[in-house]
Amino acid sequence: MNGKEKFMFVMLLALYIGAFYYYAMTEELKIRMDELNLADKEHVDKVLGAYSDSLHTYNLRFIGRGKHIRKAQKDIVSNTELIEKNTDSLAVMIDDVSFKLDNFVRDTEKNFRNVNNDLDDLATEVKGTVRKLKQGISSLEQTTKTFEKRLKEIEDLALIQKEKAKAAEKD
Repeated sequence: MNGKEKFMFVMLLALYIGAFYYYAMTEELKIRMDELNLADKEHVDKVLGAYSDSLHTYNLRFIGRGKHIRKAQKDIVSNTELIEKNTDSLAVMIDDVSFKLDNFVRDTEKNFRNVNNDLDDLATEVKGTVRKLKQGISSLEQTTKTFEKRLKEIEDLALIQKEKAKAAEKD
């Protein structure tokens, strides 16, 4: 036997072993499936036998409730329509409120700008008034000083005249 024949023999032996293994596995699976089918049939017979009477009774009870189910379905449809109608109404109201809020914001900002402008104008007027008051006060102080100086001169003049009068009397 040469190498090629040995290789073919080993390959053929591996294929026979694989086929035998595959055959054994399928036989085992068939036996398990037969057992499961028997168990399923017994279970179905048990359910259909023991519980079929109670299922029939429950089915009879629910047959009379179809009218109530249809009424509930109609109520659900009417509630859905009411919700959609109110949703549209609310959407319109929300848009109105949004528009009013935007207008309010614009008006408020405009009013704040006007108030700030008025405050700037008042600040300018107050500064001018303070300047005028300072000028008036300094003018009053100068006038007061002038009056005090003249009053002193008048007092001094009266003393001088008295002194002259005394001197004239003496002469």
